[in-house]
Amino acid sequence: MMTLWRILVACLLAGLVYSAVALYAVKIETRELDRSLNRLEARGNAIRGEIAALDTEWSYLNSPNHLYYLIGLHSDVLQLQERVPDSFARLSELPPRGAGLAAQETPQ
Repeated sequence: MMTLWRILVACLLAGLVYSAVALYAVKIETRELDRSLNRLEARGNAIRGEIAALDTEWSYLNSPNHLYYLIGLHSDVLQLQERVPDSFARLSELPPRGAGLAAQETPQ
């Protein structure tokens, strides 16, 4: 009976040591995953900051004041004309749909 008791205690002690080693390994892995997660969160925050800066820059570049400035600066090269209602064709002035195709299909 005493031998059986010693074997049981030895098995329990070995199980305790194995559990402690396994728990330590899990602790190390958890710490490494936590560090990795912190690095990814920092990278994500940096990317969000870059996106916010690019959004701000895009808003500035597309603002009407900036576009008017660029048009004024490069008006000699662009030769843009101001849009007025008279610069557009009226619907009645447009040829009917497919009119150009009929003229091309007729033999000469």
